[in-house]
Amino acid sequence: MSDILELVLSNHAAPEFKNWHKNGGLLFLRGPKCVGKTTTLNRICASEADSGTLSLWATGWLNEYGSPFGVLQQILDQLDAAEEGGDQPNGAGPSSSVADGPRTPSDLTFEWVYARLLKIAARRPLLIVVDDINYVDGPSQLFLRFVARRLKGTPIRLAMAERTGCALSFCDDLRTDILRLPYTSLVRMRLLGRKQIARSLTEHLPQFRGPFPCSAVNRMADDLHDLTGGNLLLVDVLLRTWLTSADPMPKELTVDTAFHDCVRGMISDTDMPGMLSGAHAVAVLGDFASLPRLARLLGIGITRASRIFGALNDLGMLAGDCLRPDMRRALLQDASFTARGELHLRAAHVLFEDSAPLTQVVEHLTAVGMIGAPWDLPLVLGLVNQALKSGSTDVAGRLLKLAKGSAVGPEERSAVEMMLLRTTWLTDPGLVASLLPTLGRAAFRGVLNATDLAFLVRAALWHGLTELAAELMPLMREKAPRSPYPAEVGLAEALYSLWSGMPMDWATLELSSSSEADERYGPGADVHSLLTGLRKIHAPANEGDRAQAIFWAEQILQGIRVQSSAVETLLFAYTVLESLGSLRAARPWFTQLSEALEAHPSPLWEALVSVVQAKISLELGDLGSAYRWIQKALARKPWHEWGAPIASIAALLVQTLTEMGRPQEAAEVLDRPIPPAAYQGCGGLKYVYARGRYHLATDRLHAALADFESCRDMSASLWIETPARVNQAHLMVPWRCGMAEAYLALGDVAGARDALRQQLQQLPKEETSVHGTTLRLLAKTTEDDARRLSLLKNSADTLERDGSRLQLAYTLTELAAAYRESSRLNLARTTSKRARRMAEQCEAGRLLALVTADAHGPGRDTQPVCRHPELAELSSAERRVAVLAILGHTNREISGKLFITASTVEQHLTRIYRKLRVQHREDLLDKFSTVFMALEQSG
Repeated sequence: MSDILELVLSNHAAPEFKNWHKNGGLLFLRGPKCVGKTTTLNRICASEADSGTLSLWATGWLNEYGSPFGVLQQILDQLDAAEEGGDQPNGAGPSSSVADGPRTPSDLTFEWVYARLLKIAARRPLLIVVDDINYVDGPSQLFLRFVARRLKGTPIRLAMAERTGCALSFCDDLRTDILRLPYTSLVRMRLLGRKQIARSLTEHLPQFRGPFPCSAVNRMADDLHDLTGGNLLLVDVLLRTWLTSADPMPKELTVDTAFHDCVRGMISDTDMPGMLSGAHAVAVLGDFASLPRLARLLGIGITRASRIFGALNDLGMLAGDCLRPDMRRALLQDASFTARGELHLRAAHVLFEDSAPLTQVVEHLTAVGMIGAPWDLPLVLGLVNQALKSGSTDVAGRLLKLAKGSAVGPEERSAVEMMLLRTTWLTDPGLVASLLPTLGRAAFRGVLNATDLAFLVRAALWHGLTELAAELMPLMREKAPRSPYPAEVGLAEALYSLWSGMPMDWATLELSSSSEADERYGPGADVHSLLTGLRKIHAPANEGDRAQAIFWAEQILQGIRVQSSAVETLLFAYTVLESLGSLRAARPWFTQLSEALEAHPSPLWEALVSVVQAKISLELGDLGSAYRWIQKALARKPWHEWGAPIASIAALLVQTLTEMGRPQEAAEVLDRPIPPAAYQGCGGLKYVYARGRYHLATDRLHAALADFESCRDMSASLWIETPARVNQAHLMVPWRCGMAEAYLALGDVAGARDALRQQLQQLPKEETSVHGTTLRLLAKTTEDDARRLSLLKNSADTLERDGSRLQLAYTLTELAAAYRESSRLNLARTTSKRARRMAEQCEAGRLLALVTADAHGPGRDTQPVCRHPELAELSSAERRVAVLAILGHTNREISGKLFITASTVEQHLTRIYRKLRVQHREDLLDKFSTVFMALEQSG
């Protein structure tokens, strides 16, 4: 892509640039190295060679500045080579005056050299090119001044180039003298602009020559300029890579190692002392780079820092005060950048002193992966507290991970690990699993205080280490003040009781008046308000004031904030609402929590909320949704991490799969191990009840009855304190309903009736789904059709008001069967269809099978005509009227169809009712619809 360099001639050229040789023959180029001064001089030489001009090239070098006549010697050597090649006319050597002159630079005179140049120029135009005049030695500069003053009217032309932005430059006097000459053509070289790049792409690349090339060219030019800043060398590298791509028409520019090497090479080639380290420092500072910060970071003066920024800007590497992204990446990935860690530590301290965003400070510290000077552990812990106060728990966690590796001594390490546990226990289960054992050992060494022990108990319970929690409880109680207990200690006591399935000892929830109870320790630390709310619930719950207890539980639930509330808040509110049978009413608040967790994800919070959502979905009859919520909960928190509460989750899953008609999968869940401690609490009670429901569904009736009897024994041992708690148990686990179903399936109607009557006595006055279920089962124990229908209708009304769609579908199935048995076939069909539709909506495979079997059960309207001898008493006209009436036509419509009067239709219907012994059309429809339709179809 060398043609792109023609851009320099076409776009930096003022009118005197193109005609510089006609204005005295002196051209002076100024600009940074990257803009292509050398290439421009090469192009000039090539252009002049086409017209027969002899070009002599010399370059100034920094390390040769002290060598006198160094540049002049380069010119003389080329003159000698040109003459030896027969460059002089007619093959003659130089004149005697010239040939016999001095032969060493120290002996020669400027007049002698100039005369020699004129001798050659008389036969062939001569171009002298001097690059990087910054480093031309003093005697050679005097010679250039001598020649420049005598160019006017001669065939000799002189082109010189100065590199700007150098730390050392020895050409100030020479530049001043040259620019004073009236025939000097000055051209200032610059970085390429977007329009210049676009124009060159259009002129030199056939890929951009088309009917509509403008948008593609502009897009490519913008990309090139954004990546390179107009640096000609970098543009050349990118375009070469783009043109040599395997794709014949690649759409994107590729920034590869060649680009990065070119960036690093240009920095290293700069003669400014400390330029490479300065560029590395600017790369480390990134978007927060500035002159004062660079000076403080490197410990240099503001003037030197300004020179570094100026050199980088001359190379096109800066966008504002910041390095362009790919150029910054090239410098940060430089293999020679050995001081990266030290610079990151110092940059973090500089930004910290400037009150930069905390995340930027942490990024530099984590880039090092350790804490070192000028940082120490107290300073890092100060940053942690600052992050926690601002709610940046992820930032605090990253800092504490660094502090953990830099802690000295067991006590300091345990303090850091404890703070790290408090910060990350809701968001990083893997880290918590590694912290809990080490902190447990620290606890047994007596390093932790009571408050830390209480938090450790909570974390161990939530992450499935129930044995560790049980071992820590005596240590916590020993160190805790006797009266009153600190807030976190009381919370740990409450959670331990609840996690074990035992009733909470409310005496442990006395609140401490010390500041320790109110001190914040990051997320989940607002325990004071939680315990206050729990004490408000305690009294009405035990006294049987269900409405007041629900009110306080919902108040606690509505105040939950996933970033600041204790996670136990949700667990306790859920437990209270579930025990009072009012969980579904709080569904909107749990939905809002699910939405809040999308912005602030936490595996522990998400798992618990998913379990609650699954329970609500199961109670509402949305089995598919319940199954998905359970799977999400187990994905966020695996089976083995739940400890004893996994029994409740397994119970939910078994009931859901059983009702969905997937008994094999339910059996697989029952085969999974449950911790023995689970059977001592309410979770075990739920699990045994769910297992009994599974046994009922799979016709293992004696096993089901044994499970429900076990529920009776477990319930008696768990809920023995107050009548209110007994009522709560029967709302949470209606095992008497399951026992009644088992009795009915075994033919023990009396046993079922006794169990259901006891169930009704235990239920609260407010209607719940358990009321509706109990009434449905009680209807199965009576032989009175009217009472049976009444009980089923009451059950359906109760369940519909409660919103329990699955249980309502079961009741509707029973009601359809009762209608059919009492020959009310139209109502039976309508009710059965409703039950089927509701079962389909619930995805209840087991119930769908029952509805299908029941729909084909016996009924009077399916009996053959011979079983209805009273039909023979009807005349043909009466049969036709009966058929139309069964089809739903009015008397007027029947009269129109049969061409008889409406009064005649009424007379026919009167005789039909009398002969068939029915009272009205509904009875006619229920008892004789199928028979009349069969007679009609048979002719």
